[in-house]
Amino acid sequence: MAKISKKTIMASPSVEADNLNQYFLEWLEDAGVYLQPEPITHAPNVDMFSTNTELVIEVEMPGVRREDIEITLYKNTLNIKALKFECFEEDKVNYVCMERSFGKLSRVIEIPFSVDTIRIKAVYKNGILTIIVPRVADKRCSTKRVPIEST
Repeated sequence: MAKISKKTIMASPSVEADNLNQYFLEWLEDAGVYLQPEPITHAPNVDMFSTNTELVIEVEMPGVRREDIEITLYKNTLNIKALKFECFEEDKVNYVCMERSFGKLSRVIEIPFSVDTIRIKAVYKNGILTIIVPRVADKRCSTKRVPIEST
């Protein structure tokens, strides 16, 4: 069992700045501008395999609607986010056991090589999201002899 430290936290020298920050955050929250993000409930299971021409990523997302999935690619990072809604009314159901999870799903996958971002394709079928990422030849790794010109 992990032990929790019971040490008291000493006040920082910038208490006035902390109070000002707290006031500003409370003002933003009251104005409806500052909203706490909902916590990510879990990361879905992922299988990845690579061929000479593409990277295939398969993500388990049973019970998620296609329109609730968001896929973005920034540089060499693929971000997958989704929202899985509860499918029952709490006041009418008395669960004996509940192991399924609901809420926000998120997974970040680093792409290990150069890809063709224009031809990325995603298909969602039977609870599996399949993302096909075409590879491109990385020309930086090939050797090329550079001719020297005379002036």
